[in-house]
Amino acid sequence: MNSTHKSKAFTLIELLVVIAIIAILAAILFPVFAQAKMAAKKTVDLSNVKQLALGVAMYGNDYDDTYPFCWGWNSEWKPWHQQVNPYIKNVSIWLSPVDNWGRGNEGNDATCNPGKPVRGVTYSMNYTWPAFGSSNGTWWGQGSPQCDMSPTCDDGGASQTAVPAVASTILIAPRPNWYHQYCEGWATEEFFNYGEFNMVGGGATMFNNGANYGLCDGHAKFMFKSATLKAQGSQSGSTAPSYWPNDPVNWPWPVGMWDKRQ
Repeated sequence: MNSTHKSKAFTLIELLVVIAIIAILAAILFPVFAQAKMAAKKTVDLSNVKQLALGVAMYGNDYDDTYPFCWGWNSEWKPWHQQVNPYIKNVSIWLSPVDNWGRGNEGNDATCNPGKPVRGVTYSMNYTWPAFGSSNGTWWGQGSPQCDMSPTCDDGGASQTAVPAVASTILIAPRPNWYHQYCEGWATEEFFNYGEFNMVGGGATMFNNGANYGLCDGHAKFMFKSATLKAQGSQSGSTAPSYWPNDPVNWPWPVGMWDKRQ
């Protein structure tokens, strides 16, 4: 009696079809996984900013309703994140999950945190160096243009209740770079026109060309840079101050949520 032997192995064509199907599924699913991973990091980053904004509010409860020093220029060089962290009690929150800058061994961690790795910091306060002149001759401290605009100031002491529109004034913004770290007073301020703000991986490009911001009322939200610059309140139709640089590209006017004078 004749018997027919049937092979249970796949043919070459069947194997190629299976491989093609797997490749197609991978091409479809991998971007979805990447987007889901980025969305999770964006959520973590938003939570970080929210907790830091609440930490600043708690700081004000203990320090006569004032904001911390931006850089810490008082009796010692103590950046704002060191002043606020006792209310957070978690240094890791200061580093965004998408901040991939290597800090190396630069800075003061050797003295601030001896024998331990450098601890990166991503988030800064809304404040700028005196890149423009002043109508009253004041370049630093209370009365200077940058302190009039920003909720905080370089020498601290600004009242948290002196911000007219707390829900639309930026307090915290991301500024990731190679030297922004916990034991340093550098990079503790941020402003809409900083070069680092617009570079790859910078504050305006962290999540699909946007970033998470902390507002003066303690809430945090995701916004595109254009939304932060949209005129607020009395800014609509106003003219730029006499000291404002004549540079509509890098120094547009008005500057929306970056200016507390709304």
